Amino acid sequence: MDFATQRKYYNRCHFLESLAPNDERNLDIDGYGAEKVRGINWVERLGRRIEMSDPAVFILFTGLPGSGKSTELRRLSERLADPDCANFLPVLVDGEKMLDLTNPVDIPDVIAAILFAVEEAVLKAEGQDTDKAMGEGYFQRLWNWLCRTDLDLGKGELTIPGGAKLVAEMRTRPSLRSRVRSIISSHLSSFLSEARNELVLLEDRARQLGRSRLVVIFDSLEKLRGTSGNWEEVLASAERIFAGGAPHLHLPVHVLYTIPTALVSRRFEDVSFLPMIKLANFDGSPFAPGVAAARELVRRRIPDDVLAEVLGPDCEVRIAEVIRWSGGYPREIVRLLQSALANSHLPLSEPDFQRIFNELKDAYRMIVTADAFEWLALVAKERNYTALNEGHRQIADQMLLNNAVLRYVNGESWFNLHPAVAEIPGVKTALAALAAPAVDPDVQQ
Repeated sequence: MDFATQRKYYNRCHFLESLAPNDERNLDIDGYGAEKVRGINWVERLGRRIEMSDPAVFILFTGLPGSGKSTELRRLSERLADPDCANFLPVLVDGEKMLDLTNPVDIPDVIAAILFAVEEAVLKAEGQDTDKAMGEGYFQRLWNWLCRTDLDLGKGELTIPGGAKLVAEMRTRPSLRSRVRSIISSHLSSFLSEARNELVLLEDRARQLGRSRLVVIFDSLEKLRGTSGNWEEVLASAERIFAGGAPHLHLPVHVLYTIPTALVSRRFEDVSFLPMIKLANFDGSPFAPGVAAARELVRRRIPDDVLAEVLGPDCEVRIAEVIRWSGGYPREIVRLLQSALANSHLPLSEPDFQRIFNELKDAYRMIVTADAFEWLALVAKERNYTALNEGHRQIADQMLLNNAVLRYVNGESWFNLHPAVAEIPGVKTALAALAAPAVDPDVQQ
């Protein structure tokens, strides 16, 4: 294979990339084949909940990083915008661009980000100059109110170049973010009331453009995970604002929020959780439709003739091995393909091919700590994700967030280990201990 071709397909396999619905690499996993390999059609389910409801809906949605959640939300946005169907004005909010996801979040941050994105979307739909118009709109009024409430705001290090820049400045300036949060927290009811009134006005403007309603899709909040030093603090902030039905985040327009997967284990109800591609049934027997969907996902990235140049004459045997090692995790499939394409010599020799999986196993060994071995073995045996106690919850949540544990749907939801985690010696030993027959103490005597 020449270098230009190898480089082309290497770049078609960037595994952190979220694909647009019309991207040729994008496989509609839930629409592929006769059987649903993730239990249901997730865009259909979420879309119907929004399209059918007169009252504004409030939806919580989550999925492991790389499970295809952002891609599905973009597909959902396109569906809701269809003028022959719902004809909504969808507003897709990217939490990574709007918030500092490495630090705790609060209600004012989320509401302000939504208002900013919605106002900008409506102005664009109206054909207005967003920079000029937003400098005269809601955020300028909010900034003026904040400055009247706290006379030190707007001076020295707490100044900003116009109200329209407030959201961006809060994201990058902790001192300003803290001050604004403090002011709003003291007047939370008035802030929320005005924000909701503003959204009603913005939805009216969308209707004047011929749209039926507004819908806000707030993506990337599931990436709220902080750093090793503040992980629990950041997760606690997400739990705080979404717990108890999140009354402050209910809005007069349809809204869907993504949340960290770890919150699902903290007594959160009615959360839609996007599963992996099911490659095997609950009992471990192969699930052919899932394998076929995964194989088509590969084909969308690398056509068969090119893949044969990468993997050699045993191409189909080897790609089946790649799919098996992925556990049905879409990002893992693409990551393994890119690892194969990074090699200097193609087609891959057997040692180079096996090295890809050895590196994968090494990466998961670095993630999984010894105190998680017994619990992971329990997950593998019982196909269930339950923290043993509150003290153990953080370990369990870390395993889920780092994809050591994967979720599937087979009528009901169930969990299993990532194949690389199942190969860790300590996990295998713990699983063997669980499988060993109990010894009758009377027999021992």
